[in-house]
Amino acid sequence: MTPHTIVRGGKNEYCILSCIRRDGMGYTYIAEPVNRHKGLPNKVVIREHFMPHCSERGTDGITVVTPEEIAPTVENCRTIFEKCSRVRFEISSISPSVISVIDIFNANNTFYYVVEFLDGITFEEYVKQKGPLSWEETRELLSPIFDAVKIMHSRRSIHTEIQPRHIRFVHHKGEYIPVLFSLYASLHFNEEERQMWALPIMTCETGFAPPEQYGNIENFTPQTDIYALAATIVFALSGKKLPDSRVVTEKIIRATLPPALPENTVQALIHALHPDIAQRTASVSAFRDELREFYGGRRREIDDDEHYESVWKEILNQDRIPLAIVGVAIIAALFIFFM
Repeated sequence: MTPHTIVRGGKNEYCILSCIRRDGMGYTYIAEPVNRHKGLPNKVVIREHFMPHCSERGTDGITVVTPEEIAPTVENCRTIFEKCSRVRFEISSISPSVISVIDIFNANNTFYYVVEFLDGITFEEYVKQKGPLSWEETRELLSPIFDAVKIMHSRRSIHTEIQPRHIRFVHHKGEYIPVLFSLYASLHFNEEERQMWALPIMTCETGFAPPEQYGNIENFTPQTDIYALAATIVFALSGKKLPDSRVVTEKIIRATLPPALPENTVQALIHALHPDIAQRTASVSAFRDELREFYGGRRREIDDDEHYESVWKEILNQDRIPLAIVGVAIIAALFIFFM
């Protein structure tokens, strides 16, 4: 879509400012809300499902038009994109340390999700400016990110792109709070822990992507994010990125870390950076236990009223709870209250 195009969303209208990314599955735009209301940022990022090799724009320059012979394939991809978007909305609505998904909607014969635009410095920039961090500051800044990843994993999702450049500080009530973003490449899995949507190619950031990410990830593997979290801690403590995970050794890890770091912490990081996924730390909780109380940190607060209102509306919009059941539940609650 061209600049100044208006997209009518579920909660607002958005004026496209520029396109910042295009790939085989869609476009990513910077936009601004047309009618701002309480809590809505000045700028947003919009992700549009659009397969440029399969579809094209209609005469209005907005509507997505797909040839009839390939329409079922495109529609299947769009449906899965929508399901993944709804999972991202759910995760962000309960995790203040994940970038906020503020709108998800069908329009123009396709599907969109809208996230807040983050303009603070990245964790990578912060470390480069300040130099290697102390253990206490590393724990303070990254513990909320651990919380965010744990919530993602509880929803059978893995981020796949955790790295210092994908953690950005936002100004919140007089403090700078770290927030995890770049949900585009997150993978989502069904109840059988099989991948819902196979993306064309996963990106692999040298030093943070584990060996298995250079191949295909078909099953739910929290260990993939554990490796990236550990590599991010190493970067925070040393100011240095580890080399390609396929050549990383224990000797390299020890040489990168500060020499005064306690041995139990070194061992926890080595375990979380094991090249064999079967031998690697299996969960965020286990990693925290091995790091000895890796808790704390500063977090944004979620406005309870807006949070529950938006989540409740979203549940109803998805028909997760039939209206008849909702009515019965309300009547039952009132009956119990007045007993």
